Amino acid sequence: MELKRNKIINITFYIISIILYLTISIILYKLLVTLHYFYLFITIPMLFLFSTLCLTNITKTMLTLVSMMFGKNGNEEVIEYIDNKIIGTNRLCKYTLIGIFLTLLLSVMLLDVIYCINKEEYTFLAISIVIWILLFYILFNIIIKMIKKEIKL
Repeated sequence: MELKRNKIINITFYIISIILYLTISIILYKLLVTLHYFYLFITIPMLFLFSTLCLTNITKTMLTLVSMMFGKNGNEEVIEYIDNKIIGTNRLCKYTLIGIFLTLLLSVMLLDVIYCINKEEYTFLAISIVIWILLFYILFNIIIKMIKKEIKL
């Protein structure tokens, strides 16, 4: 049985990532009960982020194992098909991560605004709102450029 070293290294990396993401997800799940409700704005998107990463790596591990099992004896079509599915999974994961990152950023922005209002620091509130709007404008501009570039491909 001739295996590519690259696939074995990928599977090892996927398993290590799954263990890491699953551990972090379990810790965040346990924290949901004990944290103050303001911090739920951050912990829920983080829990979703790490759960998504864990599921994505499990999918890629299964696809790589199927590729190793059925890609023997010159079955290049199977390897190409599964590699295309892994690329599609990576693309889906990329867009999911962008969405979750923006949700997390929005949560931090809301916590910042709530904190400024509670401390009655209205100058800092105005400054932080302007900074957050500029940051979101820059991020959405970058995301739109990425999507346009991928559509042209």
